[in-house]
Amino acid sequence: MASILTGIDTLEQHQCHLQQAPDDYRPPQCPSCGKAGLWRHGCYGRKADRGSPASRTLNPVPVPRFRCRHCRGTCSTLPECIPPRRWYLWSVQQAALQLLLTAVSLLAASARLVPSRKTLRRWWRGFRDGFAQHAGCLRARLPALGRTAGFGAFWQVCLTQLPLSRAMAWVRQDGATVP
Repeated sequence: MASILTGIDTLEQHQCHLQQAPDDYRPPQCPSCGKAGLWRHGCYGRKADRGSPASRTLNPVPVPRFRCRHCRGTCSTLPECIPPRRWYLWSVQQAALQLLLTAVSLLAASARLVPSRKTLRRWWRGFRDGFAQHAGCLRARLPALGRTAGFGAFWQVCLTQLPLSRAMAWVRQDGATVP
């Protein structure tokens, strides 16, 4: 499971931070055995920059890996802007969620954004199915969300308070499932 380094909102920020302070990405302990002492184990590339033209793309985006000297397990650390196991950045998913919350159809949203209608439907279902978990985690951190009732109102208020990437990093830290 990848850990998340919060506060990195763009791929450009990630690349600069990785060059200037690579140790910030090192987890304090192994996620498998819980012992300290992880060492750098290279990087792997993610094709996270899907919105840029091919001439200006940042792909492959490097994601640092670490290895535990005790259990020999490996782990990686993602910047906040890159969701785990997803092709598109959180900013694209936030734009899709905001469109769908304003009653834009899946077909119209997919015409405005890069992801397909099928992908947008899957994201929408993931947010709806995980709403109780997500709302519980986020209401504990943001008291203003406690006054919102319902899926649409909750997410509209939440996205005015913080970006979706930060919200999902908090949800993941609390052990809930990220859509």
